[in-house]
Amino acid sequence: KPILFVCRPNGEWIFLCGAAHPKGESIFRVVGLGHVIEIDPTLHALADLPPDWDAERRAVGKRWTRTPYYPSKR
Repeated sequence: KPILFVCRPNGEWIFLCGAAHPKGESIFRVVGLGHVIEIDPTLHALADLPPDWDAERRAVGKRWTRTPYYPSKR
């Protein structure tokens, strides 16, 4: 699935498709940032996303909307 939501809680990078998923760590996968960029080079546009901010878009190639990250938001 395409990456449509990126957040940086406490400076960590999290890349998500934006769909609802069951809660639990078992569904998450740890991957290298280089692999994520290889899959979707358009993510370079978020290289300057500050810690504790998120970015969301409607589809690959669409404009990113950046906002301060609030964990209760999602």
